[in-house]
Amino acid sequence: MASASRWLIGLLLIATLGLTACAGPSSTEATASRSERLLEQSRLVLRDFLEDDQYQRMRVYVQNAYAVVIVPDLLKGGFFAGAERGTAIMLIRHPQTGNWGQPAFYDVYGGSLGLQFGVKTSDVVFTIMNEGAVKKIVGSGVKLGADVSIAAGRSGATVGAATTAHFGEDLYVFAKNQGLFGGFALDGSYFAPKNDWNAAYYGRPVKPWDVLSDFNVIFGTEVASLHQTLTSF
Repeated sequence: MASASRWLIGLLLIATLGLTACAGPSSTEATASRSERLLEQSRLVLRDFLEDDQYQRMRVYVQNAYAVVIVPDLLKGGFFAGAERGTAIMLIRHPQTGNWGQPAFYDVYGGSLGLQFGVKTSDVVFTIMNEGAVKKIVGSGVKLGADVSIAAGRSGATVGAATTAHFGEDLYVFAKNQGLFGGFALDGSYFAPKNDWNAAYYGRPVKPWDVLSDFNVIFGTEVASLHQTLTSF
């Protein structure tokens, strides 16, 4: 079963690389353009959650989050063994001022075992509730559910008692799914810094923590719009 999971993850990676190769040689400008599009897609994902009455309870999680990770169109496929693949952005909130910082770009990989089947895409938002979990995730190789705890965030049309909820987990996940899939699990998934995207977007090689913790400059109109949407929660 483990070999099947590794095989499926490899298949998704090969397909992704193949599509990139068919698109022609990459360039710094093209990568920067893709990163800007991802920022706009992430803003639209947040807006979609914000305007959906079934996710009103999500607001209190975002309001209390130390950081958020947004993954537009997380791809998941499997037959008895599942695999995930997506591109994400992470932003940190200043603990004193409440201002949001600059984005860092990440790849999301993962695999899980169990009775599941189908293919689907999901718009996913993680709320990270403490600094310790953020610092673990900023590095590479941290597995969700093993190195940091994760749980599904509460959804529903009313906030109710969630305004005084106790956040006992490191991460909470909210997802909107499209397509057919039996089950949704992110245990074992992990984030890896997307160094080429970060370098292309900022115009120089950067470390994720350096840009994530920079609250002094708003880098681009896309980031300003993203901050505004996050503040709307």
